[in-house]
Amino acid sequence: SEVVDGLTQHAPLSCVARFGRISSSVQHPTRPPLGMVRTIRTEIIIDASIGSVWKVVSDLRTWGEWNAWTKFEDVDENPAGTDARLLASFDGDGTWKEYACQILAVDHDRHFLNWAGGVPCGLFHGNHWIILTPESETRTRMEHNEDFTGLLPALNLGMPFAKVARNYVYINEAVKRVVEARAPD
Repeated sequence: SEVVDGLTQHAPLSCVARFGRISSSVQHPTRPPLGMVRTIRTEIIIDASIGSVWKVVSDLRTWGEWNAWTKFEDVDENPAGTDARLLASFDGDGTWKEYACQILAVDHDRHFLNWAGGVPCGLFHGNHWIILTPESETRTRMEHNEDFTGLLPALNLGMPFAKVARNYVYINEAVKRVVEARAPD
């Protein structure tokens, strides 16, 4: 799967990624953006119940077991509203870059996961979320998205955005493999 700024990505039929820039008029579910926003939008259909997918996605403490691109450390058992450390491997090679983040929501009723982090003074902020929607009792749509705001994203600096977008597709595919390999609930 290749990710190119501003274009729909070539990915497996079950997975779609979009990456680009949108104006400040776009509203986000948890935080209105300031200035220029870079966006990543991905989704995948997983052949499993929403409960099976949520069990994997919402357990941030185990992301490192199945995910070569993002993992969390210092995460509480009930992490909503707490600080954590996010480690990102932009090439999936075990070389990790550490970021402070806050887990904003782990909403078990809405199947909504949200975390954010950045640097002060409006230079860079990322707001990341995953939301699950049932397609049927045995199929789930997983949307995996992030908005980046601030001066650095507006100048295409501060983050390898194309690699990050590609990695969200890879993370989606990893969730699909892990969940579909497990026995149903």
